Amino acid sequence: MARLTSRSAVSESAARFLAGIDELLGLPLAVDSRFIDLLEAVPDPHAAALGLLRVLEQAEDPVSVFASAIRAGEAENLAEDELNRPLLARLLGVLGTSEAMVDHLVRHPDSLALLLDPAPFLMISTPGASVSALRESLLGAVGADPGDPAPRAARLGDEGITALRRAYRDAQLRLVADDLAAEQPEEVVDQVMAVLSDLAAAAMDAALAIARSEIDADADVRMSVIALGKTGARELNYVSDVDVVFVLASGADDRQRAKATEMAQRMRAILSDPGSEPALWEVDTALRPEGKAGALVRTMSEFTRYYADIAKNWEFQALLKARPVAGDAELGREYVETLLPLVWEAASRQGFIDGIRAMRRRVVDLIPAAEAPRQIKLGRGGLRDVEFSAQLLQLVHGRSDPDIRTPNTLLALDALGEHGYIGQQDAHVFSAAYRFMRVIEHRVQIPRMLRNALIPDTDDRLRLLARSVFRFGPRTADRLEEARKDYAKKVTRLHEQIFYRPILEAAVGVHGAVVDAHSRGTSLQAAADRLRAFGYVDPEGALGHIKALTSGMSRAALVIRQVLPALLDWFSEGVEPDAGLLAFRRLSESLSSSGWFLKMLRDSGLAAKSVAEVLSLSRYATELLLRQPAAVAWLDDYENLRARDPQVLHAEVDGLLRRHGGRAVSRLRETYSRELLRISLRDVLGIGERAEVPGDLSRLMDLTVAGALRAVRLDLDTPETPDYDLAVIAMGRWGGKEIGYFSDADAMYVYRPREESLDAEAKAALSRHVTKVALQLASRLGSSEGAQGIELDADLRPEGKNGPLVRSLSSYQAYYAKWSQPWEAQALLRARPVAGDEALIADFTALVDPLRYPAQMSSKALTQVRTLKARMEEERLPRNADKRRHLKLGRGSLSDVEWTVQLLQLQHAHRVAGLRTTSTLPALRAAAAEDLIPSADAEELAAAWQLATNVRSAVMLYKGRTTHSLPTEYSELEATARLLGYPAGGGHDLEDDYLRATRHARTVMEHRFYGFD
Repeated sequence: MARLTSRSAVSESAARFLAGIDELLGLPLAVDSRFIDLLEAVPDPHAAALGLLRVLEQAEDPVSVFASAIRAGEAENLAEDELNRPLLARLLGVLGTSEAMVDHLVRHPDSLALLLDPAPFLMISTPGASVSALRESLLGAVGADPGDPAPRAARLGDEGITALRRAYRDAQLRLVADDLAAEQPEEVVDQVMAVLSDLAAAAMDAALAIARSEIDADADVRMSVIALGKTGARELNYVSDVDVVFVLASGADDRQRAKATEMAQRMRAILSDPGSEPALWEVDTALRPEGKAGALVRTMSEFTRYYADIAKNWEFQALLKARPVAGDAELGREYVETLLPLVWEAASRQGFIDGIRAMRRRVVDLIPAAEAPRQIKLGRGGLRDVEFSAQLLQLVHGRSDPDIRTPNTLLALDALGEHGYIGQQDAHVFSAAYRFMRVIEHRVQIPRMLRNALIPDTDDRLRLLARSVFRFGPRTADRLEEARKDYAKKVTRLHEQIFYRPILEAAVGVHGAVVDAHSRGTSLQAAADRLRAFGYVDPEGALGHIKALTSGMSRAALVIRQVLPALLDWFSEGVEPDAGLLAFRRLSESLSSSGWFLKMLRDSGLAAKSVAEVLSLSRYATELLLRQPAAVAWLDDYENLRARDPQVLHAEVDGLLRRHGGRAVSRLRETYSRELLRISLRDVLGIGERAEVPGDLSRLMDLTVAGALRAVRLDLDTPETPDYDLAVIAMGRWGGKEIGYFSDADAMYVYRPREESLDAEAKAALSRHVTKVALQLASRLGSSEGAQGIELDADLRPEGKNGPLVRSLSSYQAYYAKWSQPWEAQALLRARPVAGDEALIADFTALVDPLRYPAQMSSKALTQVRTLKARMEEERLPRNADKRRHLKLGRGSLSDVEWTVQLLQLQHAHRVAGLRTTSTLPALRAAAAEDLIPSADAEELAAAWQLATNVRSAVMLYKGRTTHSLPTEYSELEATARLLGYPAGGGHDLEDDYLRATRHARTVMEHRFYGFD
């Protein structure tokens, strides 16, 4: 239907509605320019005309109802002073904005008199006046005495519910009229929120009065209703769930508890259930202890015990807005006075602030992508960012400063600005943005009185919203969107810097002493408190780093001053913000003269955030990065972190060998370190598939060792050296292409002279030479102060450390023919040639295949394998190690899965080609495909193996050194979880997942490996 934007448009589209109004009233309003002017001023003139007609048609005497808007005079000749413009403007404003209020007036046309009462409605112009007035009104509507400490209603059942709901909407009607008539709605929005909160409290008191009369007529039960959330903070909007908990006096018996529970349920139904008069809003009790699974009503002593022993951090945060709103007033005061102080004690807990911030991030992540740009409340720079910023600062500093303890956002911002915890100008920007966005939220909800926080997605509805938000000046959608986006941008900027910018100012200041009450926020102590709250273990040390980074007038200092607030915030989102800040200082000092680095920090939010994430979460990647600081440029574009083409890397190795010959190993190690850094950065930042990392690491190690072997031979082989072939055989996890950052490179060496006629002396000389080659290979690839090294470990060779380092192929043949044990055949399942002569590799493979893939596994060999595994579980597991948590030897961990798979290979690989692989998971999939193991069992084993592998790598990334068990320490477990993609606070979820996965895997292993039923 057409919307009216001009007088002609009003006349054309609403003529029939105005004609009907004129007929009912006997007035020529349709042609009165003054009335048309008033009509055109409302957001939707068409809806206003239709709404007025609908309401008047339901009135028994529309002329008398409307009389207060018209002064005495002849209807056909209205004088200039015969229209009461303020009352008509007020009436039309409601009718042209809220269809829900029109519906209410249609149901109750006599309520129209509330809008045409010439006496001023002082609900929002007299702050605080609404509390007792609304309570008296709504209790009176149900026939209850407001002066009674436990009011009981005279009007019960449907009659009482209808009377309560109508009285509520009558009050809401007058509030909407006042709100829409305000010349500067942002200036009164705090009063509007307070009235809505008081109205909700009055409705709950009246509903409780009905429930009390129906269930507890003798007022035997002392129960209080505590509001949380927006209602508790007196910042409720027009339509919202009302969060409450019910508290019962300590010492209540079972009969009183049952009554209290029934009363609470009845109160909720009175307000929320469908009826002849529509429900008001949802009473939400999900914030009670244990949520929906917990008791609806608890005694005061039970609440006290719960918050002392069980409550989670977010539950203390919710307590910050607790306020008694109905029921026993003395009990309500006891609840607040007993529990509210616990908020400030809990705020000092380890991880408290981090947990709250993590919860905020999870809420933001759940916003549908299509809605995010239109979100007034949850989107970037929205209402929740303002509320969160204020509340976080309160939780940090309110522990020692009671002056800033208030549940109300606007009052909190005023207090924080007054006491210097944020700048006065910043507090003003936050407040202005909050007020403006609250007005928008209210205007979005008023039309249908529906819960909504989304900007309309159609031009027509957006235009109507703009006309309801602005009273003067351009009332356009463009103006609305420009103002909203400008506020969102300001809030986002402040939200990202508000916690840390004062820290910078304090760090670089000459003195940090507190001079008076108004300088608290800029003191060094306040800065240290803030850093400590955000996870910095050594705030004094952090302040020293901040001062070193930002002092002076160099270009580097100026740029870092700009970006450091955001970086400090991102560091704090990691597990070790202190380490992140220190590493950033070291990195910045090494690159401070590099213009590209400063430009990247300033201009690339992706790069800056990625740097912070890596430095605060991974010591391993950090050390690699500090050795190669120029690689930080990769973080400007994640495409730089993608795995490089193997052919390109092979060509690079060939080029290094051509240019540097026998001296190329150090260059090869640099290439290895560079690509290892690329892989680890990809892993830390969650780019690509984590399951591919072991294969990437193995291929990189293959390439490096093969290149290094060629380099060492170029250096050591001389014309006098007899021709020979030499191969490196990868064993263990390297052989399986399953290495992690923690892995040594298990290897065996095999050689063969190309001349069979060598005499004994020549053979001995060649043996010494190839041994020297192997030793030099290990030495030159090993760790040093320079690039990352590879530790080659030959302990898995025949006879272990007692056997020769390098054996000839014929020696291997003789050994395996005479001495080979079942465990050696099992170890050979992982034997994978990675470097050397192809003909030798083929012959070695042909030699070992019959051993590792036997045509038949004897019962004796089976017994030996099982016995060895059982003995290993008993003897190799470190003393006092937790069998449930050990990643390699624990129950259901890597060893259990690998030995189960390897037993299947020893038994069936001779006939099943898919089992002839050195890798665990492909062999497991092949076994399942051949029905050698049920698919469900294979999935259980694979899940445990993959999780244990991932945990080992993640701990290495975090600590920079290997570990053997699932971490127990909070920060280590949390970091491991973050690196595996769990959200902040997910450490215990990882722990639960790991223990469950390995428990299931152990059950499968005992059945499939040991044959236990």
